Amino acid sequence: MPVFSEESDSNADFYETSDSSLSADLSFLSESGSDKSESVSEADSLNSEGDSSESSESDSFDDIFSDAEDAEKPVVTEETENTGTYNVSIGTVKIPLEVTGSLAAEFGFAYINEDHSNDGSIYFDFDNSIYFTTRPDKYLALKGTLKTEMPDSGEASADGQNNFLYLYEMYFDYLMFDRIYITAGKKKINWGNIRLFTDSDYYSDTNALATNILYDSRQHISGMIRIPFGLNTFSFVGMYKGGGTDAASKDMSFAANAELVFLGTSLNLFGRRFPIDSDSLPILGAELKRTLFGVDFYGQELGVISSGTKLKDFCKTKFNDKSAFDKLITTGGFYKVLLDGIPRFGINAEYQLIYDPEPSDNENFFINRFAVNMGLGKLGKEKNINLVFQWNHNITEKSGIVQGGLVLSGIMPHCDWRNGGKYEYGDDYEYGKFTIGSYLHISLNY
Repeated sequence: MPVFSEESDSNADFYETSDSSLSADLSFLSESGSDKSESVSEADSLNSEGDSSESSESDSFDDIFSDAEDAEKPVVTEETENTGTYNVSIGTVKIPLEVTGSLAAEFGFAYINEDHSNDGSIYFDFDNSIYFTTRPDKYLALKGTLKTEMPDSGEASADGQNNFLYLYEMYFDYLMFDRIYITAGKKKINWGNIRLFTDSDYYSDTNALATNILYDSRQHISGMIRIPFGLNTFSFVGMYKGGGTDAASKDMSFAANAELVFLGTSLNLFGRRFPIDSDSLPILGAELKRTLFGVDFYGQELGVISSGTKLKDFCKTKFNDKSAFDKLITTGGFYKVLLDGIPRFGINAEYQLIYDPEPSDNENFFINRFAVNMGLGKLGKEKNINLVFQWNHNITEKSGIVQGGLVLSGIMPHCDWRNGGKYEYGDDYEYGKFTIGSYLHISLNY
């Protein structure tokens, strides 16, 4: 993992409830901006080219098949005037196919001092994604992503695939009755606005991942229905990880979300039930988000349910008996970016409190921690210097990570020079661990 990274993993799809303003990260500080993957593989939904009815096209779903012939003729691809867009012809039917991609390659070195022991390492990372979308009309779209990554981040091995080339996503979007949105297939789904405490690079515990209750959706075959009512939206998700075609409800995971908007405030109520034989416990939660003076403020409360019977008692006792919960997780934060002036500025900060009513001998009743990301962009005479600072600190355990980075953008075509330092501290170290690194970052959107 590099000392400093600006990579964004945004998922602001129409078919998800996360707000796009919170899905961007500090990659805006880069001269080249965020990766194209955000705009191609995630945000390119059925409503991306239309008016309030989600599209200006008028073709019906039956038109896809009405003039179809047997596929005795070869499939023909015809490139259109827009680069990356093709017409795939089977007989007399032409279906548009858009193919794009993003490449990121990094190589450099790092000096490491851990508890006064010196070491060095060579760093190399390669990540290439190919996105394809076909949308014959406004009703149906098929989307997919193929990835190559070295070394393996764990995404490929989690699916039993080879990291040299694997299927990251494959799903379809369908518009029913010009009102109901359906998505099904292999897809990564994000619910909620929490950003920093969902990062498994720094927090490996399930408490961090659970802030997005669909954190493992990509490892399942999922189906999602989204029904808007005015400014409000109701979403339902079913996920299945087995290999059979006859999925029993006890083997499936189900989630629901109600997004309600009133007086400029967004309220999300959500929950998830895992498969019956799973070790994971049900989750209930609520989330608020509001923008004040140009700053996004948001908060979330999650309860991991240990007993349905005790949950009823919890309500009867006016929320005093908390034994119904295996854990209570409270997370809040704010997000602000200033893009109009020079230099650019951005900050994202979150605080998280974890309460365990019945901790084991080596655990605490409470865990308090915070995370801060901030940066300045377009500094210097050439407006190509960017500075980023990150601090993740566990107040209870007195451990964490502090790191800072300096990026020189555009030193060569498609190339940035990134330099950074990181200090890790806590009970795992006697004196701490220092890392200083420097590497080249080469990127291409195609």
